[in-house]
Amino acid sequence: MLKLLSKSLRLISFVLAILLITSVCFAENSKNNVDFQPVIAKIKNKSADLILNYDIDNIELVKILRDAHYATFPYAVDLITIKQTEKFYIDLQRSIADLQGNFSSFSKKQIADMVLLSTSFANDSECISGYSVLNALLGDENINKIKKEGIKSVCTALSALTCHNKYKQLSQTEQKQLLEIILNYHYDNISDMAYALIAVENADSDSTEIQNWKNIMLDKVVDLYKNNEYDIQQIANIVTSALILDIDVDYDDRFIKEGQTIINVLNERIKNTTIKNKECIKSLLTSLVYYETKQNPYYYGNYHLRQNHNKITTEIYQYLFNQSDITNHWAKNDMIDSILNGFISYNYSVEKNIFPNQPITRGEFISLIVKSQNIENSSEIVFSDITNSNYKNEISAFVEKYIAKKFISQSEKNTFLNLYFGDNFRPDDVITREEAAFFIQCASGYANKILTDSTENLETFADYKDCDEKYVHMLEFCRKRGFISGRNGKLLPKEALTRAEAVTLMSKLLRYC
Repeated sequence: MLKLLSKSLRLISFVLAILLITSVCFAENSKNNVDFQPVIAKIKNKSADLILNYDIDNIELVKILRDAHYATFPYAVDLITIKQTEKFYIDLQRSIADLQGNFSSFSKKQIADMVLLSTSFANDSECISGYSVLNALLGDENINKIKKEGIKSVCTALSALTCHNKYKQLSQTEQKQLLEIILNYHYDNISDMAYALIAVENADSDSTEIQNWKNIMLDKVVDLYKNNEYDIQQIANIVTSALILDIDVDYDDRFIKEGQTIINVLNERIKNTTIKNKECIKSLLTSLVYYETKQNPYYYGNYHLRQNHNKITTEIYQYLFNQSDITNHWAKNDMIDSILNGFISYNYSVEKNIFPNQPITRGEFISLIVKSQNIENSSEIVFSDITNSNYKNEISAFVEKYIAKKFISQSEKNTFLNLYFGDNFRPDDVITREEAAFFIQCASGYANKILTDSTENLETFADYKDCDEKYVHMLEFCRKRGFISGRNGKLLPKEALTRAEAVTLMSKLLRYC
């Protein structure tokens, strides 16, 4: 009898152990991270039509869709969203040029969103189409207007003024004024709280006042979630708020209801909700981007910003498109986009034509790459013959980033420089097509590598043997990736590269990188 009881107890213990392990596993599984990348990709692709036509009211959505695109690799194969955001930004620049720096027709929140969007494109908001958007947020008069618009405008303005270190240095007084409003505001909804937390994230968080405020905000967020039922947009704002407050939303018990983490709740709501409302899309994508990237999408540190001095109004744009010397040119679209983005300098009042078939110099070609790739200029003179060149800083920056840093051995670097440059850069010489291929491979990150011994893609050209031996692999690299296509069935490696061909190469390089 005792043996039987002993066996029964062991059996019961075994069953209880299995049940306990199973329950623990289920509990842990309920807290597993959710992969939102394909979800973000789906939402942002479906939302692309919302920004199909330029509307300044959509500017915040455009920034968020752009962030969403870059948060979804490798699911961001569909480029429709990024193309729409680029088109929107080009239209915005044209609108700014039309207004000639008069921003009175925009709300201060829209202006702050302009700063955030332009900076996300690595463009300096102090010089968009030749005008400073940032200045429209500076000074007591502008701060008073921001205050009158309400807490969302205050928060967005502070986010804009602190999204880059350059702006932070220029707006110390304004930041203090806006921060004071945010810290002393009475928040009664989660949407405003999310805006405020995003804004304060870039502020100097070492202060006791900010830390105390964050603790109070955390208590409010926890209380709101525990004691209320919310729709998908509100849950997304709670997730954003919690993430900014450094809460692990996959495991923190304060964000678990009925055995479900807030992330799992959000995921279920996404599956069962048709999301069409713009405000909901903005809140949802913001929370998912924060969750997936674990990074602040409203801060760009010291990232180099390019300035665009080209004042391309709608009138000038129409001229370029319909009346200029590129109107019927095969490279028209790439040429116009490069002008609108400031990669090619253009002053309508000085010279209306673009001269697309004119040869381009080595210095001009390097300048085009450096501007499009947003490389910070360097003052170090690498070649003696560039001292008086207009492009000396761009050439030095290119060599430093794409060539010098690729070699560990100084002797290998010197051998490479001697082979491809000799003692001089020759900035004013017309660049040949094979030389351009060399620079494109360098700009792709492969200066010190021969990626293939094959010439199968070059052999489709009858004149491929005219290539200089040292450029053969660079030309094969460019041909294989679709950078070059030849002229009338010929490679013409020794021929001069035209301005149109240079811009097209640059545009393809941008898409490749």
